Amino acid sequence: MACEMCGKEADLVLVSVEGVEMNLCSGCSKFGVIKKGFFQSDQKPSSKIRKDEPEFNLVANFASLIKSSREKKNLNQEDFAKFLNERVSFVAKWESGKLRPSVDTARRLERLLGLKLVEGVTEKSFEQEKSRKNNEFTLGDFVKVRKRK
Repeated sequence: MACEMCGKEADLVLVSVEGVEMNLCSGCSKFGVIKKGFFQSDQKPSSKIRKDEPEFNLVANFASLIKSSREKKNLNQEDFAKFLNERVSFVAKWESGKLRPSVDTARRLERLLGLKLVEGVTEKSFEQEKSRKNNEFTLGDFVKVRKRK
């Protein structure tokens, strides 16, 4: 495997560079924080390290809420899926409770349908996450931009 920063074929290290996990050679690994030690170029890392994501809970009766919302609009699952811009199979699985929508999809469903599907995540936690990210330095903070004449 090649270094994701310089392209050099070498033993690679899993490194976190400004919040992005990359497989880097020993020379480029100094630009971030090493997450895992060296692994051979023919091997792949055993598992990716998950970033901390805010936790959320769907309401217990999300399936019946979605189904009742569809029935209130007098739509079948196919037309409802087109309205939501989703696949029919997803809508069917949501309504049966076999599949839980992601937090982004649940938030979008809340806006489109006027329902409350997500609980346990407050807007304050999102604001804290944003403010923490805004206080971190990025590569752009270190670059000086010259104006052309």
